[in-house]
Amino acid sequence: MERFIHEEIRVGEELPVFFNVYRDSRRLITSHWHNSMEVVCVCEGHMDVTVNGRTRSLMEGDFAIINSADIHSTWYGDNSLIILLQIPFSFLTAAIPDYDRLRFEWNGREGNSRVRSILYSMKEVYEKKPEGFPLRFLSLLYDFLFSIMQYYKTVVDTSAKIRTDRNLSRLKAVTDYVKENCHACIPLKEAAAVVSLNPEYFCRFFKKYMGLTFQEYVNRVRLARVYEDLVHTDLSVTEILARNGCTGYRLFMRNFKSTYGCTPMQMRRRVKMPLRET
Repeated sequence: MERFIHEEIRVGEELPVFFNVYRDSRRLITSHWHNSMEVVCVCEGHMDVTVNGRTRSLMEGDFAIINSADIHSTWYGDNSLIILLQIPFSFLTAAIPDYDRLRFEWNGREGNSRVRSILYSMKEVYEKKPEGFPLRFLSLLYDFLFSIMQYYKTVVDTSAKIRTDRNLSRLKAVTDYVKENCHACIPLKEAAAVVSLNPEYFCRFFKKYMGLTFQEYVNRVRLARVYEDLVHTDLSVTEILARNGCTGYRLFMRNFKSTYGCTPMQMRRRVKMPLRET
């Protein structure tokens, strides 16, 4: 699993889901997907969530439900406090009949205050950890699932799901190839050959399902890796760019500033400063 994406969902020792409350600042998590459901809720600050090519800006109190197999990316604003809930597919299928035929579509109105209240209660229980807190957390988790079933459930067409599964299998082969080779040049023709498509059709296919061009995706993977190296290593910017396949310095700097709003050195200084506590 890459350092900067959530493709395999971890669970804790006490809970059957992954739950975290954390701060982040101006970080991009590039397009990916997983079988689990992911829920993000903004407690402070803001973040952008792009799901299947559509972007929502979440402000304080807003949340997003990311369905199984939804292709999504996130970008965090300055010093944002986020609730993250990831529910494994196995738990969902055991708790909800026919889960693999359902989607949960946020409608912007009904149920929002109810769901938001549950997520905030999860945060409180998780942080305070009273005696027997897993029991209380699980009761809130089932209340959350019950609430989204009441307010946001839609049924998926079976034939559409089959097509989605087939397309995701192709996309996974391509994204795995990019992650393994993004330190070097990745010709479009070679990427298309991974899934036995001609380059022209491959470009249309990739843009349709990922919501960005193949080269934009490669650039985002590299940007995210550069960010991680800036934060977690003492390598020079030149060394970081070289090890992540960023050969066009001017183009890279333009993309970096457009994404993060600053230069790599400014980012390094910013993220290494202590974040404000709650």
